[in-house]
Amino acid sequence: MIVRVLQVIRAMNFGGAETFIMNVYRNIDRSKVQFDFLVSGEGKYDEEIRKMGGKIYKIPYITEVGQNKYVKELKQFFMTHPEYKIVHSHIDQVSGIIVQTANKCKIPTIISHSHNTKNSNGFIGKIYKKYLQCKINKNANIKIACGYDAAKWLYKKEADKAIIINNGIDVDKFEFSEESREKIRNQLGIKSSTIVIGHVGRFAEQKNHKFLLDIFKEYNKKNEDSVLLLVGDGSLREKINDKINSLNIRDKVMLLGNRNDVNELYSAFDVLVFPSLYEGLSVCLIEAQCNGLDIIASDTIDKATNIAGKIIFKSLKDSPKEWSEKLDSLNLSRQKVNREDVIKYDIKKIAYDMQTIYLEGAQK
Repeated sequence: MIVRVLQVIRAMNFGGAETFIMNVYRNIDRSKVQFDFLVSGEGKYDEEIRKMGGKIYKIPYITEVGQNKYVKELKQFFMTHPEYKIVHSHIDQVSGIIVQTANKCKIPTIISHSHNTKNSNGFIGKIYKKYLQCKINKNANIKIACGYDAAKWLYKKEADKAIIINNGIDVDKFEFSEESREKIRNQLGIKSSTIVIGHVGRFAEQKNHKFLLDIFKEYNKKNEDSVLLLVGDGSLREKINDKINSLNIRDKVMLLGNRNDVNELYSAFDVLVFPSLYEGLSVCLIEAQCNGLDIIASDTIDKATNIAGKIIFKSLKDSPKEWSEKLDSLNLSRQKVNREDVIKYDIKKIAYDMQTIYLEGAQK
């Protein structure tokens, strides 16, 4: 009998949590465990999910209909789909309301998963989410986090009870490829001599694109033969475009949108700059280290991310000019990463670990 797990997330787009879920989904033994999804919007991964046998259900999100209506929708779904004995929620603090409703509906195995170390809501939003967060420890009987910092943030005093599951990737897929480097640069019209600074991440406040653009502006003043590639998309795309225009660097910045060839794009980069306001254990930084890239990242990011010693952490209190000077000091030479440094992030191992959790949960 196949165990069907209900993954609860806002939408299956190209974010870190979503990428983690899909990496596990692709590598789990689907003759034993199958994923279905409860979402609140269309997602970029929807077609692939359906091809792998997953079902996608939709209910309106809490911000659209309010808490009472959202709880009613959740309760109705759980009561009309008694086949789901395992619910796995990935919406950080909002998971509180999901796991509480699942508990009231007598679902045996309820999993909360922390993928981050803070949120970027305003004052009122943070207070409300803390109220929701209090419900997690009381109602989730399995707590998972991508790292200990993420566990401390979401589970507080019960952080030590959380299972740490690394954000797994296909290690071999992200190895550096000279062929991919040449291919991508040819496609984008970038010379072999040009310094390519890369960034991968959705266009959201958390990723701090405006600061990144200021860094590149300073760097490009001294290194004219350089370009910035931004991989991703999101609600701040227009504002980022405006910032590019205001800095007069339109001919130096490429917005590549969401891509399914990120592994090849890493090979085209010379360095990754990642000034996020906060992160859990970033999948992007793990992938980039597998590729052998030099990385400058904000010191707000979990230091456990530095699995191969390739990351230079820098304070967001430092100016864009100071960041650009650090960037300019790098020799940008790729070194093959020691496989032992990254093997614990191999998705095959991670998928097996998750499969074990689900199969044990199905026995409750």
